[in-house]
Amino acid sequence: MSQVVRDPKGYYAMLGVTPAADAAAVKRAYRTRAKLLHPDRNPSPRASREFHALTEAYHVLADPAARQAYDTGRSPIAASGTGSGAAAADAALTPRTCRVCGRATIDLRHRVLHRVRGRGIRVERRPISGVFCRVHGDRTAVAASLYCWAMGWWALPWGPVATLAALWHNLWGGQLPAAENYQLLTFQARAFLARGNLPIARALAEQARPFAHSAAERQHVAQLLEALADQPRPRGGGGGGGGGRRPWFGSAQVAQLAPLLLIAALALYVAGPARVIGGLLALWPAPVPEQGPIGGATEDAGADALPGPQGPFTGRTRPPGAADPFAGLVPEAAAVVPGRLYAARPARLTVRATASPHAAAVAAVGGGTVLMVTEVSPDGAWSRVLSARGVSGYVPSVALAPAGAAAVEPEG
Repeated sequence: MSQVVRDPKGYYAMLGVTPAADAAAVKRAYRTRAKLLHPDRNPSPRASREFHALTEAYHVLADPAARQAYDTGRSPIAASGTGSGAAAADAALTPRTCRVCGRATIDLRHRVLHRVRGRGIRVERRPISGVFCRVHGDRTAVAASLYCWAMGWWALPWGPVATLAALWHNLWGGQLPAAENYQLLTFQARAFLARGNLPIARALAEQARPFAHSAAERQHVAQLLEALADQPRPRGGGGGGGGGRRPWFGSAQVAQLAPLLLIAALALYVAGPARVIGGLLALWPAPVPEQGPIGGATEDAGADALPGPQGPFTGRTRPPGAADPFAGLVPEAAAVVPGRLYAARPARLTVRATASPHAAAVAAVGGGTVLMVTEVSPDGAWSRVLSARGVSGYVPSVALAPAGAAAVEPEG
């Protein structure tokens, strides 16, 4: 008559052997695990229950009659009256699971996420603490941050300070208490070790190493790794506190910063894109290129001479001693205002690198070309402009007229 071999209480998994293992293999597996789970070497508060479960599994599988009854589905424990103790011991070795999805993943962490609510002059803190997998830990962090964005500012004077601190902690996945995560990861390693899943047990032991601060904790982690030395190392080292490699800035961080991006976009819309872009360009110094897009020489001959045609505008600038082409222009009644659009009055207007008639020419624009003024010199004589083609530099303010009302002066 054939026997149906089952493992209803996980005894074979606790010892890390198969149902076909002989008595010698069962004894060797028990001795290996007993060295790790013995209360004298295991600092876990569940050490006694874990060791009791392992001992009970060994006693059943080491006794041929009890093992045969166990394999055929009969309960050898019921006769001895220790069934409730076996159930409690088996529960003691059950891996912890995520509080949201209920899965025992390798990236479980004990996280503390912060929620802040302002109530007039009082700041109310509502932290979220628990064991989360990576996915649901990030989702909970996003929810906590959005709660802070909406409710945390409304307390003076400490509401904004507490909100910013909570947002900063949540941005990187919350706080990871060392003591709680050490207990969690070492327990998970022992639980998977007792069930024979040795590669995952080693990965969890590697992840527990950064959280082991005391000498006893480091020694316990070293004992776990020594027992699992023949197992392959986890990919990525497994020693990081985050449970493997992960991007330092991902979708969870972007979601938490979404309100800030929305505020920035609204401010840009209210202030006006042209004024904001002009202010940013005013902070950035204009480069002085060695070669410009204008063919011919600049006003200063020699080293400052520019080569032949290099860009869309060609020709020669005013040679030394020539008459000022802007001498006959009459200034506009209204002063040039940064952020507004103007048109070039001369038939040909030279754009210079700095606010000086002797500065190097960077480009030339034709009469009537629309330019945006981004900066005006203190005396109002020079204006920094930006064209639609990206040409940026300085032109005399007298050479600009309000866009749409400019008359192009004849060249001569």
